Amino acid sequence: MNRMLLSLVFVLLLASVTSAQECGPSCPVCSGAGANDGALLSQGSLLVSGLSIPSADEERTVLNTRYGILSWLDAGIGYAFRTEKILWNIRTQPVLEGETGFKPGIILGTGSVQTGGSDQSLYLQLVKSIQVNETVSMRLSAGGATLVPDFDESYGQAGVTAMFGKRYAAFANYDGKSYHEGVSWIPTDWLSLSFLMVETEFPAVSVVLKK
Repeated sequence: MNRMLLSLVFVLLLASVTSAQECGPSCPVCSGAGANDGALLSQGSLLVSGLSIPSADEERTVLNTRYGILSWLDAGIGYAFRTEKILWNIRTQPVLEGETGFKPGIILGTGSVQTGGSDQSLYLQLVKSIQVNETVSMRLSAGGATLVPDFDESYGQAGVTAMFGKRYAAFANYDGKSYHEGVSWIPTDWLSLSFLMVETEFPAVSVVLKK
């Protein structure tokens, strides 16, 4: 409970004093497709992603990096080339998901939650991993976001990632306004290649490197 309260105060303070931020948990553009299943990075882990959307109206090329600061805290910073925006995000996980049963984890973060946006938002996300059988697992997420400090708009969010073995994945996300679907190939533990449809309209490719 103490960690939950501290996490909430932390992200509220950040959201109230900052402007352009990285997308929320259900938007693949700024968070990195193929790496956007809702899970925080482990402490000391580094993730670098690049995404290209040749026919998009705004963010056509986005580069990002994310670092696991603590076991319950990670942060990312990136740059959208055409719009010339610096994008960043901080996420904290005050509640871990249960290893057995259906207890979900809770993630709190601050950032923009939709493609093409930089509104200050606070979001809460429930995340849960499910092992379907020996080769198939799923990662589910659901939650919502609201503008800060006005709280005059709110958005529902959801996402699902299905892993087939250790090398293939399919994912679909809803950011409160648009859907994003894609598939990933993970040839090694440190590399992920993805093809997706941003807003179910714009073809995109993504490369994610993880250390």
